Amino acid sequence: MVSEAMTHNDIFHTINYRNKDEDSIKQFIYPHLVDALAERAVIEKGISKEKAKVEVKKNLKWEGNINTTVNHVLFMGTQNRPDMVLEADGLKIAIEFKKGDKGSALRSGIGQSIVYSTHYDFVIYLFIDTSDDKRIANSIGSTNESEFIDTLWKNFNIKFVIK
Repeated sequence: MVSEAMTHNDIFHTINYRNKDEDSIKQFIYPHLVDALAERAVIEKGISKEKAKVEVKKNLKWEGNINTTVNHVLFMGTQNRPDMVLEADGLKIAIEFKKGDKGSALRSGIGQSIVYSTHYDFVIYLFIDTSDDKRIANSIGSTNESEFIDTLWKNFNIKFVIK
């Protein structure tokens, strides 16, 4: 549900994500994510939409909100910090965003996601393919790529999503 909200067509058909930096994309995704999570809370908890949004905003921390702090994770002597953290129902979910048209950007996000998996229950990694021919997004159905994506989920609780 979280990954679907992060990749909603309203986001990627509204902004020119190829020409926006990652921070701008995150800023555009954040309200969509809040709305989707609030709608879920309304249904599951039977609370008002306003109360649900307050609760979601308290539990969805991101570096773009000056009122919340996303804590660093110390791993192998280095500081690492996910782009967003969702704490809900006793679970801690790290959310990482990367965009690019080369393998280096893709690999960077995979590495960060594996690091976050050592401290969080789940990780959602959204990679935004900006290549002209969408070669990275189009390759995920291939055998090696499918097996790797399955391995990320089965071994590390990392949901890899590409847009």
